[in-house]
Amino acid sequence: MKLRILTAALLMAALTAVATAAQAGPYVGVNGGVAFFHDSDFNDGIETTTLTYDLGFAVGASVGFQWENGVRLEAEFGYRKADTDTIDLVGMGAVPVEGDLRVMSYMLNGFYDFPIKSVVRPFLGAGIGLLDGRLSDTEEHASDTVFGYQAMAGVALKAAPHITLDLSYRYQGAAKDFSLKGTELSYGSSNVMFGVRYDF
Repeated sequence: MKLRILTAALLMAALTAVATAAQAGPYVGVNGGVAFFHDSDFNDGIETTTLTYDLGFAVGASVGFQWENGVRLEAEFGYRKADTDTIDLVGMGAVPVEGDLRVMSYMLNGFYDFPIKSVVRPFLGAGIGLLDGRLSDTEEHASDTVFGYQAMAGVALKAAPHITLDLSYRYQGAAKDFSLKGTELSYGSSNVMFGVRYDF
């Protein structure tokens, strides 16, 4: 019994040490997950209709620096893609449409990791940058670059001395509509992401 209690105490001490060891330094990370593209307002200069999407995916890579006070700052490249599903046409309703929307993002993100004594730590973040949107169908494509933003919330697990795993929700949006060959297209996506960070 004493051996079990001692083992449990040592395990808890080790987990607490890992969880509270927030050392300053650089890190690199990758993430990926599912992307839920919100319905877009699609304006062709005559009328505004609604464009819907199938379930998409999101991937990203980042390089950053973390401080002992829980603040992190990083540069991130992201890529999101979803196939188009339907578009509302006057007198016809929702009509299937073939194509896809691809969004590449170049963001500067700031995070705050809450300094609680646990192996799992919550965090909040926000980012600003550029979004490069590309809408394609079976015949042609159009692209535009606009300012974008994102907000993040999640939990992180210190799995090893230099490895952190995290699960997060990310909302990404465009500050203005993409202008695509005479049409205006709004953009927003909700993303559930799993990430891995390696700190040096």
